[in-house]
Amino acid sequence: MGQRLQGLEAGGTRPVPGTGRAHNRRVDQRKQAEVEYPERVGDAGRAWLRSKPFANEPRETARHLIDAGYVIELLDLRAGQRFVELGCGPGWMTRFMARHGIDAHGYDISPAMIEIAREQAEQEGSSAHFETADFESLDLDRSFDAALTYDALHHSAHPDLVIATAHRALKPGGLLLISEPNWKQRYQGRDATDQYGTTELGYSPRRLKRLLKDHGFDDVRRFHNNRKRLFGNRPGDVLAHLAEPLTYRVLAPFWTQIWLRARAR
Repeated sequence: MGQRLQGLEAGGTRPVPGTGRAHNRRVDQRKQAEVEYPERVGDAGRAWLRSKPFANEPRETARHLIDAGYVIELLDLRAGQRFVELGCGPGWMTRFMARHGIDAHGYDISPAMIEIAREQAEQEGSSAHFETADFESLDLDRSFDAALTYDALHHSAHPDLVIATAHRALKPGGLLLISEPNWKQRYQGRDATDQYGTTELGYSPRRLKRLLKDHGFDDVRRFHNNRKRLFGNRPGDVLAHLAEPLTYRVLAPFWTQIWLRARAR
Protein backbone atom coordinates (compact mmCIF):
# COMPACT_ATOMS: atom_id res chain seq x y z
CA MET A 1 0.00 0.00 0.00
CA GLY A 2 3.01 2.27 -0.19
CA GLN A 3 4.71 4.62 2.25
CA ARG A 4 3.05 6.75 4.95
CA LEU A 5 3.87 10.41 4.20
CA GLN A 6 2.32 13.71 5.20
CA GLY A 7 2.07 14.99 1.63
CA LEU A 8 4.28 16.17 -1.21
CA GLU A 9 5.70 19.63 -1.74
CA ALA A 10 6.84 21.14 -5.05
CA GLY A 11 9.30 18.75 -6.64
CA GLY A 12 7.79 15.84 -4.74
CA THR A 13 10.88 14.97 -2.70
CA ARG A 14 10.02 16.00 0.88
CA PRO A 15 6.91 15.75 3.08
CA VAL A 16 4.64 18.71 3.60
CA PRO A 17 2.94 18.82 7.01
CA GLY A 18 -0.78 18.48 7.39
CA THR A 19 -1.90 17.24 3.97
CA GLY A 20 -2.66 13.62 4.81
CA ARG A 21 -1.41 10.24 3.74
CA ALA A 22 0.25 9.67 0.36
CA HIS A 23 1.01 6.44 -1.45
CA ASN A 24 3.53 7.97 -3.85
CA ARG A 25 6.97 8.99 -2.63
CA ARG A 26 7.87 11.52 -5.32
CA VAL A 27 6.22 13.39 -8.15
CA ASP A 28 8.10 13.91 -11.41
CA GLN A 29 8.19 17.33 -13.01
CA ARG A 30 5.52 16.66 -15.63
CA LYS A 31 3.00 15.95 -12.85
CA GLN A 32 3.82 18.97 -10.72
CA ALA A 33 1.14 21.13 -12.32
CA GLU A 34 -1.46 18.52 -11.35
CA VAL A 35 -0.22 18.62 -7.76
CA GLU A 36 -0.35 22.43 -7.67
CA TYR A 37 -3.56 22.91 -9.67
CA PRO A 38 -5.75 24.02 -6.71
CA GLU A 39 -3.19 26.72 -5.89
CA ARG A 40 -2.81 27.80 -9.51
CA VAL A 41 -6.54 28.34 -10.13
CA GLY A 42 -6.82 31.04 -7.46
CA ASP A 43 -9.62 31.81 -5.01
CA ALA A 44 -12.43 31.65 -7.58
CA GLY A 45 -11.18 28.33 -8.92
CA ARG A 46 -10.94 26.82 -5.43
CA ALA A 47 -14.47 28.01 -4.66
CA TRP A 48 -15.65 26.20 -7.80
CA LEU A 49 -13.81 23.02 -6.75
CA ARG A 50 -15.53 23.13 -3.36
CA SER A 51 -19.00 23.66 -4.83
CA LYS A 52 -18.72 21.12 -7.67
CA PRO A 53 -21.00 19.82 -9.13
CA PHE A 54 -23.26 22.69 -8.03
CA ALA A 55 -22.93 26.48 -8.35
CA ASN A 56 -22.46 26.12 -12.09
CA GLU A 57 -24.44 26.75 -15.24
CA PRO A 58 -27.69 24.77 -14.95
CA ARG A 59 -26.87 22.55 -17.92
CA GLU A 60 -23.40 21.77 -16.58
CA THR A 61 -24.72 20.92 -13.11
CA ALA A 62 -27.37 18.70 -14.70
CA ARG A 63 -24.73 16.90 -16.77
CA HIS A 64 -22.65 16.11 -13.70
CA LEU A 65 -25.64 14.84 -11.72
CA ILE A 66 -26.80 12.66 -14.60
CA ASP A 67 -23.27 11.31 -14.96
CA ALA A 68 -23.32 10.31 -11.27
CA GLY A 69 -26.48 8.33 -12.02
CA TYR A 70 -24.75 6.64 -14.97
CA VAL A 71 -21.86 5.64 -12.71
CA ILE A 72 -24.21 3.99 -10.20
CA GLU A 73 -26.11 2.20 -12.96
CA LEU A 74 -23.20 1.05 -15.14
CA LEU A 75 -21.12 -0.18 -12.20
CA ASP A 76 -24.22 -1.84 -10.69
CA LEU A 77 -23.32 -0.30 -7.33
CA ARG A 78 -25.14 -1.67 -4.30
CA ALA A 79 -25.01 -0.78 -0.63
CA GLY A 80 -22.05 -2.30 1.16
CA GLN A 81 -19.82 -2.66 -1.90
CA ARG A 82 -16.32 -1.13 -2.02
CA PHE A 83 -15.77 1.56 -4.64
CA VAL A 84 -12.64 3.51 -5.60
CA GLU A 85 -12.28 6.62 -7.77
CA LEU A 86 -8.82 7.13 -9.27
CA GLY A 87 -8.05 10.81 -9.87
CA CYS A 88 -10.99 12.00 -7.77
CA GLY A 89 -10.11 15.70 -7.75
CA PRO A 90 -12.23 17.48 -5.11
CA GLY A 91 -14.09 14.24 -4.51
CA TRP A 92 -17.66 15.16 -5.38
CA MET A 93 -18.34 11.95 -7.31
CA THR A 94 -16.88 9.78 -4.54
CA ARG A 95 -19.07 11.56 -1.98
CA PHE A 96 -22.13 10.87 -4.13
CA MET A 97 -21.27 7.19 -4.14
CA ALA A 98 -20.96 7.23 -0.35
CA ARG A 99 -24.50 8.67 -0.14
CA HIS A 100 -25.65 5.62 -2.09
CA GLY A 101 -24.48 3.43 0.80
CA ILE A 102 -21.17 2.50 -0.80
CA ASP A 103 -17.84 2.17 1.02
CA ALA A 104 -16.33 4.88 -1.20
CA HIS A 105 -12.64 5.82 -1.49
CA GLY A 106 -11.03 8.55 -3.60
CA TYR A 107 -7.39 9.09 -4.53
CA ASP A 108 -5.75 12.11 -6.15
CA ILE A 109 -2.16 13.19 -6.71
CA SER A 110 -2.80 16.68 -5.28
CA PRO A 111 -2.73 17.00 -1.47
CA ALA A 112 -4.68 20.26 -1.81
CA MET A 113 -7.41 18.45 -3.76
CA ILE A 114 -7.62 15.81 -1.05
CA GLU A 115 -7.80 18.54 1.58
CA ILE A 116 -10.81 20.03 -0.23
CA ALA A 117 -12.42 16.58 -0.59
CA ARG A 118 -12.01 15.85 3.12
CA GLU A 119 -13.24 19.31 4.09
CA GLN A 120 -16.40 18.89 2.01
CA ALA A 121 -16.94 15.34 3.26
CA GLU A 122 -16.80 16.57 6.84
CA GLN A 123 -19.25 19.39 6.14
CA GLU A 124 -21.67 16.96 4.48
CA GLY A 125 -21.28 14.27 7.11
CA SER A 126 -20.07 11.92 4.37
CA SER A 127 -18.40 8.59 5.10
CA ALA A 128 -16.18 8.85 1.98
CA HIS A 129 -12.45 8.30 2.49
CA PHE A 130 -9.77 10.29 0.67
CA GLU A 131 -6.01 9.79 0.33
CA THR A 132 -3.20 11.41 -1.65
CA ALA A 133 -1.76 9.09 -4.29
CA ASP A 134 -0.44 8.92 -7.84
CA PHE A 135 -2.97 6.90 -9.84
CA GLU A 136 -0.20 5.70 -12.14
CA SER A 137 1.49 3.67 -9.40
CA LEU A 138 -1.03 2.99 -6.61
CA ASP A 139 -1.46 -0.60 -5.40
CA LEU A 140 -4.76 -1.39 -3.68
CA ASP A 141 -4.40 -5.15 -3.27
CA ARG A 142 -7.39 -6.18 -5.43
CA SER A 143 -9.77 -5.20 -2.63
CA PHE A 144 -12.52 -3.23 -4.47
CA ASP A 145 -15.73 -4.28 -6.21
CA ALA A 146 -15.79 -1.32 -8.60
CA ALA A 147 -13.43 1.39 -9.86
CA LEU A 148 -13.92 4.65 -11.73
CA THR A 149 -11.82 7.18 -13.61
CA TYR A 150 -14.05 10.16 -14.39
CA ASP A 151 -12.62 13.01 -16.49
CA ALA A 152 -9.19 12.10 -15.10
CA LEU A 153 -7.39 9.78 -17.51
CA HIS A 154 -6.60 12.58 -19.97
CA HIS A 155 -4.39 14.15 -17.27
CA SER A 156 -2.00 11.20 -17.57
CA ALA A 157 0.57 10.65 -20.31
CA HIS A 158 0.54 6.95 -19.39
CA PRO A 159 -3.04 5.63 -19.48
CA ASP A 160 -1.64 2.09 -19.47
CA LEU A 161 -0.29 2.67 -15.95
CA VAL A 162 -3.63 4.00 -14.72
CA ILE A 163 -5.49 1.02 -16.17
CA ALA A 164 -2.94 -1.31 -14.54
CA THR A 165 -3.60 0.47 -11.23
CA ALA A 166 -7.34 -0.09 -11.68
CA HIS A 167 -6.74 -3.78 -12.27
CA ARG A 168 -4.63 -3.99 -9.10
CA ALA A 169 -7.50 -2.34 -7.22
CA LEU A 170 -10.27 -4.70 -8.34
CA LYS A 171 -11.30 -8.09 -7.13
CA PRO A 172 -11.58 -10.70 -9.89
CA GLY A 173 -14.83 -9.93 -11.67
CA GLY A 174 -14.85 -6.31 -10.47
CA LEU A 175 -15.95 -3.57 -12.85
CA LEU A 176 -13.99 -0.56 -14.11
CA LEU A 177 -15.77 2.42 -15.69
CA ILE A 178 -13.87 5.03 -17.69
CA SER A 179 -15.57 8.31 -18.60
CA GLU A 180 -13.51 10.63 -20.80
CA PRO A 181 -13.64 13.30 -23.43
CA ASN A 182 -12.38 11.87 -26.70
CA TRP A 183 -9.11 12.37 -28.56
CA LYS A 184 -9.99 16.00 -29.36
CA GLN A 185 -9.14 16.88 -25.76
CA ARG A 186 -5.50 17.00 -26.95
CA TYR A 187 -6.43 20.17 -28.82
CA GLN A 188 -9.35 21.52 -26.81
CA GLY A 189 -7.33 21.34 -23.60
CA ARG A 190 -4.47 23.51 -24.82
CA ASP A 191 -5.82 26.61 -23.08
CA ALA A 192 -5.70 24.81 -19.72
CA THR A 193 -2.18 23.59 -20.45
CA ASP A 194 -1.05 27.11 -21.35
CA GLN A 195 -2.69 28.66 -18.30
CA TYR A 196 -2.06 26.05 -15.61
CA GLY A 197 0.57 23.71 -17.08
CA THR A 198 -1.67 20.65 -16.66
CA THR A 199 -1.45 17.57 -18.86
CA GLU A 200 -4.37 17.61 -21.29
CA LEU A 201 -4.40 14.62 -23.62
CA GLY A 202 -7.13 12.61 -25.30
CA TYR A 203 -7.46 8.95 -26.17
CA SER A 204 -9.55 7.17 -28.76
CA PRO A 205 -11.97 4.42 -27.68
CA ARG A 206 -10.01 1.95 -29.80
CA ARG A 207 -6.78 2.64 -27.91
CA LEU A 208 -8.46 2.46 -24.52
CA LYS A 209 -10.17 -0.82 -25.41
CA ARG A 210 -6.82 -2.28 -26.46
CA LEU A 211 -5.17 -1.14 -23.22
CA LEU A 212 -7.98 -2.64 -21.16
CA LYS A 213 -7.61 -6.02 -22.86
CA ASP A 214 -3.82 -5.87 -22.54
CA HIS A 215 -3.99 -5.18 -18.79
CA GLY A 216 -6.24 -7.91 -17.50
CA PHE A 217 -9.76 -6.83 -18.50
CA ASP A 218 -12.38 -8.43 -20.68
CA ASP A 219 -16.10 -7.95 -21.42
CA VAL A 220 -15.23 -4.43 -22.63
CA ARG A 221 -18.32 -2.45 -23.59
CA ARG A 222 -18.81 1.06 -24.89
CA PHE A 223 -21.90 3.13 -24.11
CA HIS A 224 -23.12 6.12 -26.12
CA ASN A 225 -24.69 9.13 -24.45
CA ASN A 226 -26.89 11.83 -25.92
CA ARG A 227 -27.48 15.43 -24.87
CA LYS A 228 -29.01 14.31 -21.56
CA ARG A 229 -32.21 16.30 -21.84
CA LEU A 230 -35.94 15.80 -21.71
CA PHE A 231 -37.97 16.22 -24.89
CA GLY A 232 -41.42 17.64 -25.43
CA ASN A 233 -44.39 16.51 -27.52
CA ARG A 234 -43.84 18.92 -30.39
CA PRO A 235 -43.14 17.08 -33.67
CA GLY A 236 -39.67 18.61 -33.92
CA ASP A 237 -38.79 17.45 -30.40
CA VAL A 238 -40.02 13.92 -31.08
CA LEU A 239 -38.07 13.75 -34.34
CA ALA A 240 -34.90 15.01 -32.63
CA HIS A 241 -35.35 12.45 -29.86
CA LEU A 242 -35.61 9.61 -32.39
CA ALA A 243 -32.66 10.83 -34.44
CA GLU A 244 -30.26 11.59 -31.59
CA PRO A 245 -29.03 8.02 -30.85
CA LEU A 246 -28.03 7.44 -34.48
CA THR A 247 -26.53 10.92 -34.83
CA TYR A 248 -24.43 10.59 -31.70
CA ARG A 249 -23.21 7.15 -32.68
CA VAL A 250 -22.12 8.35 -36.14
CA LEU A 251 -20.39 11.43 -34.72
CA ALA A 252 -18.94 9.65 -31.66
CA PRO A 253 -15.34 9.58 -32.98
CA PHE A 254 -15.37 13.36 -33.20
CA TRP A 255 -17.10 14.92 -30.23
CA THR A 256 -19.03 12.71 -27.86
CA GLN A 257 -18.04 11.58 -24.39
CA ILE A 258 -16.44 8.14 -24.07
CA TRP A 259 -17.94 5.66 -21.60
CA LEU A 260 -16.17 2.29 -21.38
CA ARG A 261 -16.87 -0.48 -18.90
CA ALA A 262 -14.71 -3.58 -18.43
CA ARG A 263 -14.49 -6.53 -16.08
CA ALA A 264 -11.26 -7.53 -14.31
CA ARG A 265 -10.03 -11.08 -14.88
